Amino acid sequence: MMLLGVLLALAAGTIVIFIVSQATGSATQSVTVVVAKSDLPAGMILSVDTSDKTHMLISDAFATKSVSADFVPQNAYTFTTTDAENLELNNKVVVGSFYAGEILRHPDPRLVALGTGSAGSLTNINPAALQPGQVLMLIELASAGPGGKPLPVAGDYVDIIATFCNLPGSKDEKSCESQTTLQKLYVYTVAANGILVVVSHQDALTIQAIQGQASKFQIVLRKPGDAAPAGTQPVDGTYIVKQFGL
Repeated sequence: MMLLGVLLALAAGTIVIFIVSQATGSATQSVTVVVAKSDLPAGMILSVDTSDKTHMLISDAFATKSVSADFVPQNAYTFTTTDAENLELNNKVVVGSFYAGEILRHPDPRLVALGTGSAGSLTNINPAALQPGQVLMLIELASAGPGGKPLPVAGDYVDIIATFCNLPGSKDEKSCESQTTLQKLYVYTVAANGILVVVSHQDALTIQAIQGQASKFQIVLRKPGDAAPAGTQPVDGTYIVKQFGL
């Protein structure tokens, strides 16, 4: 009986040691990061001492938070001191969307140094959508959807279809012809009288010519993920008669 008691005691001790070691091993290291206190508007300038319509105190914009190291992005800004944080963020302009609770990165593409771009520029709405050599071009639209706004929204892709009449150099200079022109244009933002699309400088010139020379033009909205070329044939009077037997 004594031997059995000793064995039971040893077994119980082993179980306790195993449970303690498991609990110790499951503990993770924590890291102090900097997170946005609330959604930060694009164009806002971060400051250590100024608060007005265009400036926001760093202490009002960001806070520190201790989180598990397992969930911290590799490029997260690690908080050390308030002075170091202020040095990192002072006179930085918010150019990308910061949502409440999002972790500050180092470097963070949503922030640029004051003076490297206009704080109120449209280019600050979505900087990642504009690549070097690309520009924003306004496509004016006469027709609008509910509420007087264009039907597309930011993030959509559109094609331009246009009708040209009596165009020099066409197959029949005395007739009208409709065709798909520029395709898969990214809608950067929506204006009251149209949409701004991301294009190359050359395509901007093409849009300018289409808007000036087309007797009528319109946009068509693409289904998300559809990147296939339109592959349309020019449509004129002869095509319509042949196609529909008129």
